[in-house]
Order: sequence, then C-alpha cells, then structure tokens
Amino acid sequence: MGTLEYMIMLGVLLCVFGYFLYLIYYALDLFFLNPFLRIPSLTEKEEEVINFHLPFYRGLSDKMQKKFKRRVVRFRHRKTIVFHEDVEGREEIILLLSATAVMLTLGMYDFLILSVKKIIIYPKEYHSAFTRLNHYGEYNRDQKTLIFAANHLRKGFRIPNDNINLAVHEFAHALSFNLESKFGLRTWFFRNGMRRLKSFFESDAFWSRMDETGYFREYGKTNMHEFFAVIIENFVETPATFREKFPELYKTLKKMLNMDYYHMPKIEP
Repeated sequence: MGTLEYMIMLGVLLCVFGYFLYLIYYALDLFFLNPFLRIPSLTEKEEEVINFHLPFYRGLSDKMQKKFKRRVVRFRHRKTIVFHEDVEGREEIILLLSATAVMLTLGMYDFLILSVKKIIIYPKEYHSAFTRLNHYGEYNRDQKTLIFAANHLRKGFRIPNDNINLAVHEFAHALSFNLESKFGLRTWFFRNGMRRLKSFFESDAFWSRMDETGYFREYGKTNMHEFFAVIIENFVETPATFREKFPELYKTLKKMLNMDYYHMPKIEP
C-alpha cells in the first residue's frame, strides 16, 4: 500500500471514529448522562416567566415539569442565538424560544431539533438575506436557521389563545424537517401523520368545513408546510376547541407529537 492510500484510509478511519464519538456524546447529552457537561438549572425567576407565558407548563405534573426544565436548559445551551441591532429582553426571548421547542417535543426522545443550529433575532420586521423579501419569521432549511422579529415574537406569547404564535409556527417548520431523515417508531408515527395530513389538505370537504368554522387561518391554505405550522398553533393554543371541531385531525397531531394538550389549563375564549 502506498503512502497516499495509507493516508486516505487513515483519514477515513479517523472520520468514522470521530463521528462515533460524536454519537456517543450526543446520546449522553440527550439523556442527561453526559459527565462532561454541567449546565445550571433554571432559576426561580426563569420558571416564573415560563409559567406566566406558557399555560401548557402549568398543567404538567411535577415529574413532567422537572423533565421540561432539564430539557429547556439543554436546548438553550446547545443553540447559537444571535441578536441583530438593539433587541430588548434578550434573556427572556432565549428562554421562551427554548421552552417553545421543548413544549413541542416533550413527547419525543429527541428534543434538541438538529434541524436548527442557529437562531437569529431582529427587533422588528427584517429583510431576509435568504428570500430577498421582508419577513417577521422564517425557517431556512439549508442553513438550519430560524429567524424572528422580536416584536412579533413577543406578541405571540402575549395572547396565549388566539392561535397565532410565531415561535410555535416556525419551530413547527423546523420539526417537520428534523424528522424527515430519521428512523424509529416515533419517526414512523410522525411520517404516517404527515401522510394523513396531506389527505386532509387535499380534501375539498375538509376545506369546506374549515371555511364554515373559520377556525384555522387562511394562511394554512398556502401549502402543506404552512398548513402543518398553522394547525400546530391551534393544537397548542386552543386544544379543546380543536378537538371539538376537528376530532380526527386533532387525533392525528396527538399521535405525531405524542402529546395531548387538551388536558392542559383551559384558557380558551
């Protein structure tokens, strides 16, 4: 074997070994077993912020609240969050974004959402470098980046039952792509649910029912991706109304996320 072939083989082996070590590190981190990582717990003040802005958290058992808090600090630690210009209340925004991600994945093993590596926050509506258009929120799949306008982000948390939450909406986009290339039983449930959602999206009877009730935002008609993000907002914010008006659709989302928000505190209009 020549020197070049030897170096190539050595490089390949090192890459495989490095990837194997990364998988071990990720698994340990995922299940809170990583001895090399010590992350401070949430403070009482931070828990109060979550409790105030996310009614979902109030309805969790003590055991689930502990799980929720552990995941929030892990998610916050693992993501790169960048603020552009002068954005007030940065720590609170980071906390609420992390809590939103955990809320959507609490029924799953994988809560870190690897389809999101970076989160960018602007103070208000911004001009996107990706789409060349003005936005107040977007998810870029290729860059694995979430972008938000802080003022619209706060508005979503200010009214917890109007079915409009920018953080939930954009994280729903990221979540759908996160499970696209994974394997496992939970992933199978999610993909199967997506196929079921497509049948709703392509059903004239469903859209007639939607128009009749006016329950979902019109923006959900844009495409399948926006449909999923919009109905997730409703699923989280007004679960009782959702289950009453669209029981089969609600059942599908319940299986996909392995979570039933119906039993959370009732704050619906």
